[in-house]
Amino acid sequence: MIVKVLSLKSGVEVLENIVSIKINSKKYNLLIMKNYTPIIGDINGTIEIQSENSSKKYENINGYYLNIENEFRLMLKE
Repeated sequence: MIVKVLSLKSGVEVLENIVSIKINSKKYNLLIMKNYTPIIGDINGTIEIQSENSSKKYENINGYYLNIENEFRLMLKE
């Protein structure tokens, strides 16, 4: 999977070889993996992105996400 994180501060950050994405929001918890159904939503919480050899965590974020065709896009509000 590929993850693209878009923000006005940092521009576009691209992460490749992603195994899973954990979303912990106030309303729900999700685990997104390869070939997951297309999904769109908003987030107010934490996202942890797990690649084959590392992980990256975004805490206390507000934004929107879209997952389609093994590409996860996260658009951060700032």
